[in-house]
Amino acid sequence: MKINPMVDFAFKFIFGSEQNKDILIDFLNATLKDNNKIKDLTILNPFNLKEHINDKLSILDIKAQLENGTYVNVEVQLVNQKDMKNRTLYYWSRMYSGQLNESEAYYNLKKTITINIMDFVLLEETKKYHTIYHLREDEEEFSLTDLMEIHMIEVPKLLNQPESLNDKLVEWLLFLENPANKNMEELAMKNPKIKKAMTVLEFISSDKEAREHYEARQKEIRDKISQMMFAKEEGLKEGEHLKAVKMAKSMLSDGLDLSLISKYTQLELAELREIQSAQEKL
Repeated sequence: MKINPMVDFAFKFIFGSEQNKDILIDFLNATLKDNNKIKDLTILNPFNLKEHINDKLSILDIKAQLENGTYVNVEVQLVNQKDMKNRTLYYWSRMYSGQLNESEAYYNLKKTITINIMDFVLLEETKKYHTIYHLREDEEEFSLTDLMEIHMIEVPKLLNQPESLNDKLVEWLLFLENPANKNMEELAMKNPKIKKAMTVLEFISSDKEAREHYEARQKEIRDKISQMMFAKEEGLKEGEHLKAVKMAKSMLSDGLDLSLISKYTQLELAELREIQSAQEKL
């Protein structure tokens, strides 16, 4: 069975487990371009299969604190729910403000980084697959503070613009997009952390309990996609119906025959009579 590492269950199993934090460190160094500056971190919400089974976690993100105090949140998204920008700011702000107790001073707040890995295109304004955001002055572009940092990674853009395999972030994204990629064996030889991640994927596939929960999570995502598509279709149908009703009202005002109006609007005669009766009462 092929396991998709971008299904959040698998992603957190690989990158968010205490025994795999060396994988997370390697990924963060690649994403933040820190050149292996991150030597250690603490996973604040480590993944545990037993806890997942009991708690039915709905948000499988990864929260960590680097050894320099910086907070990092990493999340994968397969489905564009049209609220990604607002959602990003909301979860960033919660992690940032959640650092303080009531009695603590603001200067104790640490830098907070959000990393979103998306299997869809969010930002039509740019062809870049990895964009980074800070708080800067509009014209002179000097920084207000370095405490806020947001990364948006759009995997489909990378696939449309193949990059050098010498970029470590590209290596990780190729793994996330397709661990069966023809280059993966070469990348695993170059990077032992990718090789370890592939081993974890194999475990998920072979372990009955882990595989069942991966499949359940995958089904949940598929159901969500189906619901969104159904809602979109219903919205389109509703929009078309409203247009038809508007046209029918106009045609009724012009005194056209109901059967003719029905032919051009595809509205049932019974509905047209209701519309006609309502107009006559106005």
